[in-house]
Amino acid sequence: MAYMNGFEEEPTPTTIDQYRSHLKEVWTNAHRKWEKYDDYYFRTFSVWDGAEAHNRPGWLKPARATSLVDNAVDHQLASEPTPHRNPASQSENARQNADRVESGLKAILDEAALLEPSLTWKQQGKNLVHLGYSIHELGLDSNVLQRRAEEPTRDPDTPDDEWRAAQRLHDHYRRTAMPFRTRSPHPARILLDPWEKRPRVAIRHARRFSQDLHELTVARKARGRAADVWEVRNNRPFELILVDEYWTECWHAMMVSGHVTGTGREYHTMKKLLFTEKNTWGFVPYAHAYAGFGQEPTSSDKIDPANLAVGILDPVLADLRAQAQAVSGRHNALMDASFNPIGTRMGADELRDQLDQGDIIEMQDRADVWRMEIPQLPRWMFQTEEWLSRDIEEGTFSRALAGVREQGVSTVGQQAILSTAAGRKFVAVSRQLEHLASVASSQILQLVDILDMNLTVKGHNIRPSYLESDYSVDISFDLVDPVMQLQQRQLGLQEVAAGLKSMETYWAADAKLEDASGERKRLLMDWVRKNPMIHQALAMEVAREEGIESLVERAMSMAEGGGEGQPGAAGGAPILGPDGMPLDQTMGGGGGMRQGLTPDTINPSQIGASMAG
Repeated sequence: MAYMNGFEEEPTPTTIDQYRSHLKEVWTNAHRKWEKYDDYYFRTFSVWDGAEAHNRPGWLKPARATSLVDNAVDHQLASEPTPHRNPASQSENARQNADRVESGLKAILDEAALLEPSLTWKQQGKNLVHLGYSIHELGLDSNVLQRRAEEPTRDPDTPDDEWRAAQRLHDHYRRTAMPFRTRSPHPARILLDPWEKRPRVAIRHARRFSQDLHELTVARKARGRAADVWEVRNNRPFELILVDEYWTECWHAMMVSGHVTGTGREYHTMKKLLFTEKNTWGFVPYAHAYAGFGQEPTSSDKIDPANLAVGILDPVLADLRAQAQAVSGRHNALMDASFNPIGTRMGADELRDQLDQGDIIEMQDRADVWRMEIPQLPRWMFQTEEWLSRDIEEGTFSRALAGVREQGVSTVGQQAILSTAAGRKFVAVSRQLEHLASVASSQILQLVDILDMNLTVKGHNIRPSYLESDYSVDISFDLVDPVMQLQQRQLGLQEVAAGLKSMETYWAADAKLEDASGERKRLLMDWVRKNPMIHQALAMEVAREEGIESLVERAMSMAEGGGEGQPGAAGGAPILGPDGMPLDQTMGGGGGMRQGLTPDTINPSQIGASMAG
């Protein structure tokens, strides 16, 4: 791609328009192809064309195309991201920081996906399957950032309790507000260099409300940036304005390219640069990927991204239309048979009048009235539709992946083999989805460091000190099979017991545990709680909270000194817990527990033994 201007130079309306015109021309064929895909997915395609449409109703359109895309996304692509981050060094502090980043980033990605109208990563997968191409957009909510930065102000007449409440609410918002947005825009609205996996230039060519442009430019003007404030015209805040938003690693600019006026469809073209500013983020907030269903033709003289942006429906569009025609034709035959016309030698008006009077009609000869002969459809007509259905399945999505047992398959193992083989079609799609999420996550970490954010999202904290100036992270989308996961965990436990695998590797690879450092601390706390002295201290703390501390202290002194009313207390008899065991062995203590006859036998209670003797 030949660039008209260096990316380091400040953009002008001319250069932005040149970039947009060039990229729009490059993507023209791909956009036309996507419109054809939409006709089949939304079932708006024409079943019959031209003379074929005469007396052939085309309203019956099977949902095969829609179900193919949706089933592929639902069954083969996970939508819940799982972060993986290697520690910057082998120190324990670096491992803890890596685990903190994983849990914090996981919370950010989950929260950001829920803030969008549709789940971000599921929509990304649907774009990859349906269009063969997807774009991810990372954004920052400026309203959230501004609210976090602004300190509350107190009016002279504000009561103390209201002021304290306002301060607490602001502290809560400043610590927990999440400004990141992960979006999945339609690929037709974002223009990127089709041959660069990490594009250096991006143009968002879409319409925005006039009121949004006004607020956007006013906010930049208030922060001291050079911006031309957009004014809402004719009291129409929801007027659609065509805008080109320009991004490079060095610059960010926005230019009005046209708008629609009046109640009709009158369109006016205008060029107005709203603002130009340095891109302090240091990256272009877009990433894109192809699904892998396309292929560049050998004889092509023009390199065209339409050859790579190929959706899953592309090879079976003709089959889908032929199947819709077959279904429509068979339905018409059903209607003809159900409402079979009547033939008569009588006058048609006379017969119609008699039929209107009731079920009994008057005729001279029973041969005067008869039903028309119903055409018998040959069997090969149904076999043709079966062939079309099989060809569609082989070219797109196998029923085995949706849990449908293939004919002739009688065992679970055979079905698993077929499902595994068919699922390989979506390996590349899943890898591309993971790439988009990894790029977005790395950019989020970079913004956390650059903007010096200390965020707490869903109880998980992330701050720049945890990053150590390293923004690398990998995201995976794992399809969880409960049976396979159980087998993997059982095998992992056997390997740990045999000394072939570490516990930390088991947590990460088999148990899918994100916070290994936190789990290690929790295990140590379990060990600490089993200590007899800790048991006693915890018991005293609970007794203090319940108001029976003096009673427990008296019982302990009687046990230690052999007081009255305590048979067997002399000689320092231990205090028994609620299960009849000594206090140092109760509530999870390991000593003195009776062993069951087998590992599956429940340990007998000690209470009966204590009462017996």
